[in-house]
Amino acid sequence: MSLVRAYELLLRDRPGDGRHGAFDACVLAKYNDHWITSPNADYVPEPFIFEGARVEPLRDGRMGHIDCFQWPQLHAELYIWSACIPRKAVYQDDPTWKWMWWNITQSPDDFTLERGSAFKVGRIHVDKWKQLETVFNRLDGRAQEWMLKYPRYDGPLKVENWLRSCRRCLLRLKQLPFTFRDTVILVAFFQRICLDVFGMLEYLETVLPPATGAIVEAFDRWMGAFTTDPEVCQQHFETRVPVWLIWKPHSVPPDMKVLKEVEVTYPSDIITDPEDFEVGQVLKWTGGWCYPGEPRHKHTRTGPVIGLEQFARPWPEPGAQSSSATTASTLKSMHTASSSAASSSGANSSTGAVRSGRPGKRSQPYPSTESRPRAKPSVTPNAELWEDLNDPTIPPAISAWHAALQGVNKDAKRVRPNAPKIAYFFPHPALFVRGESSDRRHRYLRNWLVSRAGWITRLSVSDVTPVTPRTWRAFLNTIPERISSTFSGNQLREAANLFGPELVRVQHDVPSHVQFRDTSIFLADIGRMTQWTKSKVLWDLYEHNFRFEFVALARVLMPDMTLDRESEWLDRVRQVFPGDSELTMCAEPFPSENQGLASSDPKLKLEYVEKLRVLLSPWPGFPSDLMEPLPSSASLARVWALERKLALFYVQSFFDNFGRPPILPRLIPVPSAYGR
Repeated sequence: MSLVRAYELLLRDRPGDGRHGAFDACVLAKYNDHWITSPNADYVPEPFIFEGARVEPLRDGRMGHIDCFQWPQLHAELYIWSACIPRKAVYQDDPTWKWMWWNITQSPDDFTLERGSAFKVGRIHVDKWKQLETVFNRLDGRAQEWMLKYPRYDGPLKVENWLRSCRRCLLRLKQLPFTFRDTVILVAFFQRICLDVFGMLEYLETVLPPATGAIVEAFDRWMGAFTTDPEVCQQHFETRVPVWLIWKPHSVPPDMKVLKEVEVTYPSDIITDPEDFEVGQVLKWTGGWCYPGEPRHKHTRTGPVIGLEQFARPWPEPGAQSSSATTASTLKSMHTASSSAASSSGANSSTGAVRSGRPGKRSQPYPSTESRPRAKPSVTPNAELWEDLNDPTIPPAISAWHAALQGVNKDAKRVRPNAPKIAYFFPHPALFVRGESSDRRHRYLRNWLVSRAGWITRLSVSDVTPVTPRTWRAFLNTIPERISSTFSGNQLREAANLFGPELVRVQHDVPSHVQFRDTSIFLADIGRMTQWTKSKVLWDLYEHNFRFEFVALARVLMPDMTLDRESEWLDRVRQVFPGDSELTMCAEPFPSENQGLASSDPKLKLEYVEKLRVLLSPWPGFPSDLMEPLPSSASLARVWALERKLALFYVQSFFDNFGRPPILPRLIPVPSAYGR
C-alpha cells in the first residue's frame, strides 16, 4: 500500500479485513443521555459542545474549555486542520514547541516596564521574545519547504496568510508597549496562530503508513474532534485523527464492537477564571455568545485589531444559517437539558470578541465617501496652514514633497461636500514653535513627552479617531484637576473625556525624566533642550502624522480595497514605510540616516518611490502617464520627477477630501546643522 497524506485521502469503503472500523468502539463512555465512542483513541474527553457559550479571553488570555487550542471541539469543515492542532502534553518538553503554551508573568524576567514612561506599560523581555521568534522561524521554515515542494497547491489552507498574521503579532510584541494584561492577551493570540500553523502543516504533511493490526490507532499528538456525522467520523478515522462520535443510545448499531467502557476524561490544567481588566488597560473585549462548530472556531481565532488593521473593515460574521449552526441545532435536539439555554442566547450569537474604543467616539478614522450625505462645501481657507514654518527646529523638507505642496490647487470648490473638521492624529508640529509665550511652548512639549508613549499605544490599539487642534491645545496646555462650569471649562471637560483619566493624570504626576526613543530627557531641563533634540521630537510628529493621514485618505478613497485584515492593500501600505514598525514608532532608536522616501541612496529611493506608485495607482484620478514603472537604470532626476508627481497627486487628493494640506514626511535633523 502506497503512503498517502491526510489532505490527499479520499473517503473509501474499507474491505472486510477483520479490523475495527470507524463505527466500532475502542472505548465507549456514557455522558448524560449520550453515548460517545472512539474507533481510534483510548480515552473520551469531556465534550463542551452541547450548548452555546461566551467566547472571551480568560485570565491566561485563552478561552478555557471551549478553546480548540486547548481541548477537542466539534468538527468544523472550514477549519478542518483544527483536529491536527498539537496537544500540550506531547510537546511540553520540547525546547522550542513548549513556548506555544508558555504563560507570561509580571516577573522582570518576563515583562519589562518601559524606562522613563509615566504609564505602567512594558514589553515582553527580549530573551523571551527571542524564544517566541524561534517558534515562528521554525514554523516559517517548515512552511516554506512545503510550499516549494507543492507550488501548485490551491486548496483551502492558506498557510502564508496565517504566517503573515503571526509575524505581525510577533513584531508588535517587540515594538509596542502594552499593559501587562494586554501583553497576556497578545502573547496568547500569537500562540494560537502558531498552533494553527502547526496544525495546518501537520494536516498537509503527515504521511499515513499502511494500517496494521486489528485496531488502527490515531496519532496521539493531535487534538482530535467530536462529531455527530458518520462521514466525518469515517474521514478522521482514515486519516488517523482522534475522533469521538456522539450517539443517542437508541441509535447505536447492535453489531458495534466495543473493547471497553471508560469514564470521560475531565480537563485539569485549563484556566477558567475570568479576565480582570485593570484601570487604564487599552485592549478591551466584549464576550460573544456563539454556537459550537464554525462560529466558535472563528471567534476563538479572533484577536485584537492593532495598527493598520484598524483601517480595515471587520471580518464578516458567520451567517445564522451556516452549516455549524445546523450541526449545533442537531446537538441541541440531542441534548434536551441545554436546548432552552442555547435558544435564549442565540440572539447574540454573531457577536465576537472585539475591541472597544473611546466612549462616544467613532471607531473609524473617517467615514468612507459612500456613507456621507451630500452637502454644500463649507471649507474656510486657512492660509496659515500652507505657510512654511520659519523655525530652526523644524526638520528639513523633502524637496519633491515641498514642491508638490506649493503646486497644489487650493480652490475651495474642489473640496468634496461634508469634508470632516480639521483634525490630527498627533499634535501638529506648529503648536511647538508658534506663539509668543515660550512658557506655553515648553509646557506643550513637556506634556507631549510624558503622554507620548500612552497616546501611541492607545492610538495603535484602541481608537484611530483624530483630534481637533483646539482639543490638542487644551490637552497640551495641562487640563486642571478641577474644571469649572464655564464655556472654557466645558471645552476642557470635553478634552479630558476624550483623552481619559490616565493621560490627564500624568500631566500632574510628572516623572523626573521620560524616554524619547533612545534618548532620556530630564523634564526639569525642558527649557534648555537642545535644538537638535527638539527637532527630533518634531520629526517624529511629522512622520507619525504622515503615516496615519496617508492610510486615512486611502481608506476614504478606496473603501473596497480594505475589506479585511489580510488584504494585499494593507501589505502594500506596510512596504511604503521603512522598517517593521507599520504606523507607529515608540522606543526604536532614532534613525541615523534618511530612509524610505527620504533616502539619499538612488537605488533605495527608486525602490520606495516605485512602492508608492503601485500603492497610489488604483486611487481615483491617478495620472495615466504614471502607470508604467521606471526602469532600474533611471537617473536620479527622473526618480525625483516621478516622486514630485506622485507627491502632488497625493497632496491634491488629500486637500480635495479634507480641505487642508496634509502633514508631509521630512528629512531627519542632522547634528551638524545645530553645531554638534
